[in-house]
Amino acid sequence: MPQALLPMIPDGASRVSDLISVVQENGVWTYFCGVHPVFSHPEADRRSFRMFTAQLVCQGTCREVEVIRVFGVSKNSIKRSVKKYRKEGVEGFFRPRKKRGATVLTAEVAAEAQQLLNAGRSRREVAAELVIKYDTLRKAIQQGRLQEPAKPVEPSAASDKSQRSGEDAVAEMGTACTRPGERVLAALGMLNGAPTRFEPCRDVSFGGVLCALPGLIENGLLRHLDQALGTLRGYPKSDLALNYLNYVLCDPLFSQDQGACTWKRQHAKLIRPT
Repeated sequence: MPQALLPMIPDGASRVSDLISVVQENGVWTYFCGVHPVFSHPEADRRSFRMFTAQLVCQGTCREVEVIRVFGVSKNSIKRSVKKYRKEGVEGFFRPRKKRGATVLTAEVAAEAQQLLNAGRSRREVAAELVIKYDTLRKAIQQGRLQEPAKPVEPSAASDKSQRSGEDAVAEMGTACTRPGERVLAALGMLNGAPTRFEPCRDVSFGGVLCALPGLIENGLLRHLDQALGTLRGYPKSDLALNYLNYVLCDPLFSQDQGACTWKRQHAKLIRPT
């Protein structure tokens, strides 16, 4: 029957397991088995530390949890070291690291890639033509070494009358009360009039009348607006209200009932400050 070894630890050493202890002195880590030193390495020698602690674990001299507790290393770190030791042995920790090869994206290649990108070629097409990896080209673009021209913005499709009516019907704040964020800001006094926003539209009733408004405005239609009507505060601005009236008055065929209905539907439910 084998005789059990008594745990003997040198004075001032930190106990790792029943057999192994470690002493840190003058920038050197010294490992003991009982009272006999078995290995040492400088404190900054991380490769030797990983190698020896992994060797201790693989030989059953101590456990991973004991190495983590004493040295404060992460669980993933000790597992990687143990895996490397079992697969590659001691040499795996001291094998020279692989150095990066020559730069693939040289100045000449980068200039040619930029020309192809400017010509509208896709990233994969450029990578295939220059025989470079797609990820190499992608990283160069992300790092700003290559500039990818902005894609042209496609104009949004023009809406028709039925689509606009559907959007008005499902507006969050009531029929035709769209752009709720701007309405709430105007009601709280944080926005003085919503900016005019133009959108492509089809099926606009009496839309040709709008062609007369630019000429009227150019000839001073709104020149004395503030003095004559004052400033309309809230969601609709004074020029918006007056332009609507101009739209009605410029077209003799425009139904007053229809205009009043439209005006009421679009503006009667405005949120106003109390």
